[in-house]
Amino acid sequence: MDTTVIIAIIISTIVAIAIMALVVVLFYYHWRNQELLVNFSAFIRENLLLKDKIEELQEENEELRTAQLT
Repeated sequence: MDTTVIIAIIISTIVAIAIMALVVVLFYYHWRNQELLVNFSAFIRENLLLKDKIEELQEENEELRTAQLT
């Protein structure tokens, strides 16, 4: 067998393994980011609810303060 054929087979095998490894890494990062985004979305929703509650309490506090002054 010619040595160039053996070298070509070795190089193509290495390239194929590298491509498969990249695909596996991409799928892992996609899965991991999906999980993180779900948790991040819940965090953002909760923060928005808390922000609304804080604004509500600040308005109530301001009303009570103006009622005390009069």
